[in-house]
Amino acid sequence: MARGGYRLQYLLYVLALHRYLSVRQPGYDFEEHVGGAFYLFLRGVDPEAGMDRGVYFDRPSAACIAALDGCFAGEGQS
Repeated sequence: MARGGYRLQYLLYVLALHRYLSVRQPGYDFEEHVGGAFYLFLRGVDPEAGMDRGVYFDRPSAACIAALDGCFAGEGQS
């Protein structure tokens, strides 16, 4: 995940979802409305091996997404 840059990619996708839901979902709360991110590596999936191969899941913290959102909003710049 790290070597391929996928972690940054899914963090950006979760940030985009966070921003979208914060505008479109009344009473939006990250902890309640965002479940996380799954990556399925189809070449690595082996039905006989179960969910241990080719499937990656992570749920970034609300603080992580808030910090990333702040970076893109230009917070902390002089």
